[in-house]
Amino acid sequence: MNHKKIIIIGLIVLVVLALFMFFDYKKNGLNGQDISPNILYLTSPVNSLSGKVEKIEGNVVSISSQYVVPQTAPITIKVMPNQPPIMPAPQVKTITYKLLVTDKTQIFQPASNINYLFKTTPLSALGLPAAMASTPKLTMKNIKVGQYITVNSQTDLRTLLKNTFEATMINLPQVANTLSGKIVNITSNTLILRAFPPVAAGPPMVAMNIVQSTLQEKEYTINITQDTEISRNVYSATIVPGGESPKPEKLAMSDLKVDMQATVYTTEDVLETQTLTALRIEPVQVMQNIIPVSPDVPTASDVPLLKP
Repeated sequence: MNHKKIIIIGLIVLVVLALFMFFDYKKNGLNGQDISPNILYLTSPVNSLSGKVEKIEGNVVSISSQYVVPQTAPITIKVMPNQPPIMPAPQVKTITYKLLVTDKTQIFQPASNINYLFKTTPLSALGLPAAMASTPKLTMKNIKVGQYITVNSQTDLRTLLKNTFEATMINLPQVANTLSGKIVNITSNTLILRAFPPVAAGPPMVAMNIVQSTLQEKEYTINITQDTEISRNVYSATIVPGGESPKPEKLAMSDLKVDMQATVYTTEDVLETQTLTALRIEPVQVMQNIIPVSPDVPTASDVPLLKP
């Protein structure tokens, strides 16, 4: 009984101490500054956030950012007979910020990777930084409504009261330049690929909702030029652990057939258009009569015959 009293008293002391620290923190702020009610629960400096671009007006970019509100009240778990416990859905809060983009704001975007098998890839296709790849400097024109971006600022967002701040760095999502699907039609220099569009970069909860509710197959017109590489890695029909590496195979337009599964790397963003130019086409190799072989298990030819 004494142990229970000690535990209860200890819990009461901790609660009182937490409340005292909370109200003292709210009253005094950070170095005498007021505290933003949006991110009050964070105790370390906040100089970065991610959100969806909602509007662009001149040099002002409006983004909406979501975060899960911390649970302060006791959690109520529903328990039904012969059913797993049901946890309450987290409360999600959406805040809108206005970013001021100036001449000092640096805008970056990851380079798209195209794993050519025969062509020499430029630096930008190897995923190197834009400065090393000698790519054009990104500007406001590269920011688009609907993108999920990450923004850095010198301002501690915990002291932000008007939700407006100057952006020192903006990281854009990587361009979605890859499609995987089935070839449904072929002409002289084009093919029609039926594929699911990739899900735009965003928070996991948003991506999951898109996959479950709105994702549908589309037909894409793929233009093939003299610079388009058609290739694939060919694997042996006999799989041996630690055996030979796949051999690259260069193909021609005539090797592409209807109903083939293929991956297409394009020059455009596949989220913005359904007419694309192919940089590389990789048809899937159909593996038949695969014979897995273990190097530790002798084959029939390795076993000597016993004479009677």
